[in-house]
Amino acid sequence: MTAAVVDRRGRPVAACERRESCAVCGDRRLRPMLELPRVPVHMGCTHRPADDDAFADQRWARCRHCGCLQLSALAPLDLVYQSQHNGAVGGVWARHHEALVALLASHGPRQVVEVGGASGALARRYVDAHGAVAWTVVEPNPTFVPQQPVRLVTAFVEDAVETVRPADMIVHSHLLEHLYLPRAFLTTMRAHARTGTLMVLSVPDLAALLDRAGANALNFEHTYYFGIPTLLWMLQDAGFAVEAMTRFERHSVFVTAVAEGDPGRAGHPPDADPGAHAFARFIAQSRRDAVALTARAEAFTGDVYLFGGHVFSQFLLGCGFPEGRVTAVLDNDPAKDGLRLYGTDLTVVPPAVVGATPGPAAVIVRAAHYTAEITQQLRALAPTAEIW
Repeated sequence: MTAAVVDRRGRPVAACERRESCAVCGDRRLRPMLELPRVPVHMGCTHRPADDDAFADQRWARCRHCGCLQLSALAPLDLVYQSQHNGAVGGVWARHHEALVALLASHGPRQVVEVGGASGALARRYVDAHGAVAWTVVEPNPTFVPQQPVRLVTAFVEDAVETVRPADMIVHSHLLEHLYLPRAFLTTMRAHARTGTLMVLSVPDLAALLDRAGANALNFEHTYYFGIPTLLWMLQDAGFAVEAMTRFERHSVFVTAVAEGDPGRAGHPPDADPGAHAFARFIAQSRRDAVALTARAEAFTGDVYLFGGHVFSQFLLGCGFPEGRVTAVLDNDPAKDGLRLYGTDLTVVPPAVVGATPGPAAVIVRAAHYTAEITQQLRALAPTAEIW
């Protein structure tokens, strides 16, 4: 059954597309598991009026063959990605890019094609640290102006497959989890890559995210769950041989694989059931947390802020925390300052606002692996503020 996308007043906007087969193994038997009603389809901030916001039910299902948890109805891409919202600011992302650049450099690539490098940040870091290398970014919605030796191709890679063949390294960072058809993407990369070409990728550690109650694990952008065994199987199934895998701070997983086999020879996929159970526990825990935070806010006499002009705040509100009790949303990305958190009437302000708040203030931080650095920042900016 296809879910409808509706606006703030419940009027139809578009229709979600039914996922016809499992994102991981391709089996067509998807069994409904749980549903989250009326979720904002875009996870960022906006300058547009609230009446333009769109919502849809998140319908989660499990594959009967491999157990993979995934959305059975996919929101329209133009609504989900209507603007860039991840500025990748903060210490965690800086360390992530530094570690990934070091991994890439250890292989000494001569010609790199990066798929989905929206901001050009990874390319710039590599060139700045290791000198000129032929680096092509293939990205349909770039937010940077390329400078030599970085070249930009404004397209989906499926429409620019000629960029893959000359490369001795394919790179993508936090891309695979966003794809509606990840198997097709990996198979396309293998079909157009020369034998021996390296693929180096970074993906979120979804198991660790759910363990840390991260609302950024699964949503309208990250539409299917994969643990490390499933990830490695997907690469092998597409014709890549995994050479190395490392974890980065329980935040990401780096994998190096080489194009050397034929697709479809990986055998039966690993059991992905643990991800479905972890997600169900996360939802139940988050709803209990929202109830407890609501009671705490009702007893508090000062201003209450949420941290994150992103899915962290949207999800907490969706779990039942009252929007009317929130003074504003804090975010470190200057591009979000003064905008409205999509799906709400809340304005985004810089964290320094808390330090200037007269009277008591409290900040709710539910930011998974970013919580420690955010908490440290808030304690420096507003020593008297409570952090929940």
